[in-house]
Amino acid sequence: MTETGTSPQIVILCSDIFFLSKITGVATQLGLSFSTANSCKQALEYLTNESRQLILIDLNLPHLDWELLDSILNSESPLVSIAFGPHVDTEQFKKAKTAGCSQILPRSQFSAQLPQLLQAALEREP
Repeated sequence: MTETGTSPQIVILCSDIFFLSKITGVATQLGLSFSTANSCKQALEYLTNESRQLILIDLNLPHLDWELLDSILNSESPLVSIAFGPHVDTEQFKKAKTAGCSQILPRSQFSAQLPQLLQAALEREP
């Protein structure tokens, strides 16, 4: 799903419909454009090298393609990334760090600070 016809500011890589609706609701309230994706391959279709973008990565995503994610995160594009998942899943947190995620947070912290995280990530340098 793409919110607007232009390049989205946020690409949301998440398959949890309930959590996805929370993220898209906050993005809409903040006036941010977004696209949703169920796979790294689909997320890649929404990413451009033309403007600053944020990719949100749900570490609970089934069959997360770590190799492609690593390639995406280490490209030349002005991309900021925030990964989130259960605080007890330290293995996924390690994989996200190795892949090059800008920020990795427990799901509870991500959820509690979502508006501030979105705004700060789109304002800072990747």
